[in-house]
Amino acid sequence: MAQITKRNGKKGISYLIRVSSGYSIDGAQRRSSKTWTPPAGMSEKKADREAQKEAIRFEDEINAGKMSGNNIKFQLFAKKWLNEYAKKQLKIKTWSEYEKQLVRINQAIGHLKIKDIRTGHLNSFYNNLQEDGLNQRTKGKLSPATVRIYHRLISSILGKAVKWGYIPFNPAAKATLPKLENKEAVYLDETDAKRLLELLRNEPIKWRTMVTFDLLSGLRRGELLGLRWVDIDFQTQTIQLDQASYYISGHGIITDTPKNKTSKRPLKLSRSAFILLNEYKQWQDEQKNLCAEYWKDKDNRVFTGNEGAPIHPDSLTKWFSKFVKRLGLPPVHIHSLRHTYASLMIADGTPLVIVSKRLGHAQVSTTANIYAHVIQSADEKAALVTEKFADLIAPQKNFNKPQISHKKLFLRYKTQKI
Repeated sequence: MAQITKRNGKKGISYLIRVSSGYSIDGAQRRSSKTWTPPAGMSEKKADREAQKEAIRFEDEINAGKMSGNNIKFQLFAKKWLNEYAKKQLKIKTWSEYEKQLVRINQAIGHLKIKDIRTGHLNSFYNNLQEDGLNQRTKGKLSPATVRIYHRLISSILGKAVKWGYIPFNPAAKATLPKLENKEAVYLDETDAKRLLELLRNEPIKWRTMVTFDLLSGLRRGELLGLRWVDIDFQTQTIQLDQASYYISGHGIITDTPKNKTSKRPLKLSRSAFILLNEYKQWQDEQKNLCAEYWKDKDNRVFTGNEGAPIHPDSLTKWFSKFVKRLGLPPVHIHSLRHTYASLMIADGTPLVIVSKRLGHAQVSTTANIYAHVIQSADEKAALVTEKFADLIAPQKNFNKPQISHKKLFLRYKTQKI
């Protein structure tokens, strides 16, 4: 709504009219203004009324101009959004994923003008994403969770188009989304976890240490590979998580801050985890001496290749996958080590808020949703805790006969006598 400021100057009354004209591409609010001066001889009361009318006309002009850019096609607007907003405000890992997703999105709706996009267009796109053969890796359907990822990106882009004044409403707001599947986190139970650790003893120390340490700490893959020796405190048996390591196509292996604010955290670990790290460090120091000036590590990383180069995240994933198949372990993946760590804590009765904090989740509800089945199992187990008293409360074979009060005995005697 327009704002009117009445001003009394030497030359008479004037009115400053301000109107919001949307937001710039970087999110800053834009305001347009004009000064209206009433004709000579017009009464002040009538000038006030005319100023109100002038403000309405000016606001209509601004709104008409604001929407003039809505002829832009989605593909061009998305590119503008990506270059002028996402790449400035978001992490490289995030906007790189968006860049990949936009390839498929643009194939479906990129040719449409953003003013012409309707909810039905988006519903059709989401339905197409769930058809057979779209998942290139499995040749099957895209999961509901993946479809929702595409939706969140489209909704974010069109939401900014509304905020910046290109379109009046977001057509993605009322889109029909597929129901999420109740997918349980894949993890190892205590028995299989012990078997995994036993089998790792015969593996090269580089891989053995990474996998074992991941199981003992529950770190995300990027957090694990981003660790530096400066982040390790052997005296307090604590690690500090301040960065993560990722591979991004076209950029190589990059180092960035962790996933969210709560991911930057100190983490107290077991004594055995630091014994493992100490043994590994001796091996790494020997490798460094062998390579001498050819040692490639520039960041003092904990986990490196044999010549000090950063480890490609997919290398760890592929090695672990082959290891699991080779030794007949349950079909788990590298992220299952994190799930195993969390599940063992929950099963041991660790409060959920502590589990969530150690995992670096932004909210406890995230932890509760991911490990709902583990929590339920732990709850059922907790219900059996009092079974240790079963032998003291079980029905007795010989029990005392019910007793009758003296008053009831007297009444019975009196009745029988009559």
